[in-house]
Amino acid sequence: MNEPLLKVEQLTIGYASKRERVDILKNIGFTVGHGETLGIVGESGCGKSLTSLAVMGLLADPLKVQAGAIRYGDTDLAALSKKQMNRFRGKQISMIFQEPMTSLNPVFTIGDQIGEAIRTHLDTPKAEVEGQVADLLKLVGIPSPEKRIRDYPHQLSGGMRQRAMIAMALSCRPKLLIADEPTTALDVTIQAQILGLLHDIRQKTNMSMMFITHDLGVLSQMADRIIVMYGGRIVETADMRSLFEQPLHPYTQGLWKAIPGKSQAKQRLYNIPGTVPDPRDKTPGCRFASRCPHAELSCRESEPPLLPAAAEHEVACFLYAEKGGGRYEGAAAQS
Repeated sequence: MNEPLLKVEQLTIGYASKRERVDILKNIGFTVGHGETLGIVGESGCGKSLTSLAVMGLLADPLKVQAGAIRYGDTDLAALSKKQMNRFRGKQISMIFQEPMTSLNPVFTIGDQIGEAIRTHLDTPKAEVEGQVADLLKLVGIPSPEKRIRDYPHQLSGGMRQRAMIAMALSCRPKLLIADEPTTALDVTIQAQILGLLHDIRQKTNMSMMFITHDLGVLSQMADRIIVMYGGRIVETADMRSLFEQPLHPYTQGLWKAIPGKSQAKQRLYNIPGTVPDPRDKTPGCRFASRCPHAELSCRESEPPLLPAAAEHEVACFLYAEKGGGRYEGAAAQS
């Protein structure tokens, strides 16, 4: 069996003061295979973007990796200095951020910003950089690329800015691309175009991808496997088909029910009651217990571990625990 491109092991991220230590992410573990797209889904505040920033080595103080490893091949990225991480960031692993208008520098042209990554990592002669930037803009579907390289971000539409961000992320031909909610700020038509573009690029390059979103419907078009995060934990993980055909965790089921459908015309959309718990809340038990319609006493006393429910499907929920055993049942009869 081939080794995965990326392997995150028991990753815990938080901050510590003289009085307490607060873990925002706890015991996060997953892999991304060569040529695979891993989807990460959950509502705002669950830890999706923080996970991606940890992989990129972009955690802001006072947040630090408290435990665990982020292995890219034989290298633990979590143990690297900022200078050492610069060799990987942009060249081996690249990222498309949520909001292109705030991610692009307004005082530099699109060509300058895309070309900077090429000059930094590839030692490309200055005379050839502009041609490579134009080729990248053409690849991501920006018309008249020779003209657009001299445009500033404010001269481009939202969709064009996002395409420029994708071109920048692809400029050094990374093996792993992290897309952090790349369509959130775009209208539906442009969203479909960006998703189609990312799908085509992945097919052409066999690039691995981490695709982060709060929308399960988007992942149906993009992901091979999906992990569901809640309250800084992974609560369910499965291949895309299994998760869509039989979501097990009550939180995943709630996300699924919240997707609008034709049958819901003129009906109020479903929403999961309550809010994501504060990371400083050290109440014992399942992080979802206060919002879960199936919560029992055991859910409020101890946190369920992530254990197998079926082949390639794991869930952290006591609903599926066999009496007296540690493994989980495949059926979701109680949900």
